[in-house]
Amino acid sequence: MKGDVNTIEELMKILQEKKLTEISYETSEIKINIKGSLIPESKPVASKKVEAKKEETKKKVVNCRDIVSEHIGRYNYLKKDGTPIIEVGQEIKEGQELGNVVAVGVALPVIAKFSGKIEEIYIENGKPVDYGRPLIKVKIS
Repeated sequence: MKGDVNTIEELMKILQEKKLTEISYETSEIKINIKGSLIPESKPVASKKVEAKKEETKKKVVNCRDIVSEHIGRYNYLKKDGTPIIEVGQEIKEGQELGNVVAVGVALPVIAKFSGKIEEIYIENGKPVDYGRPLIKVKIS
């Protein structure tokens, strides 16, 4: 099973690097077909002003929590047209969709478990994530 996960992750990596829309892999034991969409890679979200605010925030004691991945795959927070679903500084509500984790062509939603303000997005759009990996830092409101 672990080999299958590694194979899937490697195929997803090839799909992203080669900018393919589909890739297949087959052995006598397993057949894998992964379909993806061409989503433009984004540059890091933080700007110099945001980084300065982060330093100020670190000095204060702030009640922050992380939203973590519940799946293995690639985290996407951009819509197909390239506009972000979430941004640093945005207020979010419990139950709000904050993007999705795509694995083997299936998009699994990332849902906010609490309300607050997005302080930082740890993962670049389209990058691989696994179980328990922090995705977003949220200041609890």
